[in-house]
Amino acid sequence: MPKAGSNVRPMAGPVAAERTRPDMARRSWRLDAAALAVVAVLLRIPAFVASRHLTYDDGFFGLSALEMRHGVVPFRELFSPQGPLHLPLLFVADLVGFRTTSAPRVLPLLAGAAVTVATYAAGRRIASRRGAILGAVLVATSGSVLFTTAGIASDGPALAFAVGAVAVAFGYAQTPTAVRATVAGALVGAAVATKALAAPAGIAVALLVLSRRRHRDLAYTVGAGIVVVLAAALPWGLERVWDQSVAYNRNASRLTSYPGAMTKVFHTLTDRDPYVLVTAALALVVAVIGWLGWRRPARPPSPIAEARPPLLFRPATVLVVWLGAELALLVYEPAFWRPHVAHLIPPLALLVALRPPPLVPLLVAAVAVTPWYLSNVDSLLWPDGYDRQEQAAVDALRRAPSHGLFISDEPGLLWRADRLTVPYFDDSSIKRIEQGQITASKLAAAATKPDVCAVLVWTRRYADLDLEPRLSQAGFEETARFGGVRVLYVKPDCRP
Repeated sequence: MPKAGSNVRPMAGPVAAERTRPDMARRSWRLDAAALAVVAVLLRIPAFVASRHLTYDDGFFGLSALEMRHGVVPFRELFSPQGPLHLPLLFVADLVGFRTTSAPRVLPLLAGAAVTVATYAAGRRIASRRGAILGAVLVATSGSVLFTTAGIASDGPALAFAVGAVAVAFGYAQTPTAVRATVAGALVGAAVATKALAAPAGIAVALLVLSRRRHRDLAYTVGAGIVVVLAAALPWGLERVWDQSVAYNRNASRLTSYPGAMTKVFHTLTDRDPYVLVTAALALVVAVIGWLGWRRPARPPSPIAEARPPLLFRPATVLVVWLGAELALLVYEPAFWRPHVAHLIPPLALLVALRPPPLVPLLVAAVAVTPWYLSNVDSLLWPDGYDRQEQAAVDALRRAPSHGLFISDEPGLLWRADRLTVPYFDDSSIKRIEQGQITASKLAAAATKPDVCAVLVWTRRYADLDLEPRLSQAGFEETARFGGVRVLYVKPDCRP
């Protein structure tokens, strides 16, 4: 004991040291999460400021946001083929962005950062800090995820909710509380209410909640999910939401066979996610070597792993079940498009995080595949502006009466020209034409309305409907051609 009046302080004891460790862990968590979020945002800034629409969905949802600014209601007037939560989220993002032209892209920008941080949060629950960072970086740089979180798409925010739910559920498996069970369920509900393809994350959440055998908490999880879905759907009408966001997608024509869908998954991962594939391959080699006993595996840092729960509830099993269920759903989905592969990336990245490969081989592999990666995602990392014909069409639309309505099978051109459409025809996808929701007669009938000033045919979707005779009878005149089937028909006497 130091003498009275001495300036010597007693050494910190074990209790002080124990208090320091959680503080350091929290500090490192915040620093890592902030850095990862910044990286994710920076990768998406070029797409955010792009002067053109980047994908069909980017243009379609950008136009939907423009319609909602003018009071058009989703599901009642505005055709809404995604979950009932997506367009409200887009409306809020548009407000946050001060309703500038690119303001709706605030939603995918935030979703890209959120899904990256959520992946890191899940990784910190089940793996080392290095593994968690690696998994989050794979998600942030994934080409598949980039295609759904650079331009506007419902998959991005759905992924953010889904991965957030799994992260909370891993926390529940470590320290179970009713609040965590409820939050995890609510996040699953939000994911499903945004994009139904995110539903398999709910299986992972259910397994993790079941692992603690607290059946009341499982009821909280399921109940919270149901409440969120109903709360998102009820304002628009359950029947309308079901018809437009569920039945419409289920009734779509099948794009490929089941083997063809598997091939599409493989080709998409090869093109857009070489980082994920080579890292997963290296991680698999490390895992096999460890399993064979040639290398002593690192001691798992997670209390979940240390407790060695039954095989079904271990992190690796939960992630494999999530990944397998998601893959099965994508293959089963009739209208399976390449951007949907983004839903496979978070569980795959978290599996890599469990046993990250050595740094040197990882860096060598990453450098080797970088040129291939850049060649397949360059349209999002440094997007071009419109070409001469596209810009001419936008300029022509801008010269038309600003308060009129316009019809086009390329909604992105209307969005970038700041022109509204007839709400029913906001989505001009081939699925709607195949299901008879959009026909030549319906388009012609809509075009006869006095406030419809122009019809822009841009793709085979409307060109194959042979609209010219019907539009001529309705008083439209062909005023410009932009090459191929691209034609602008204008009604000189429209009265907006």
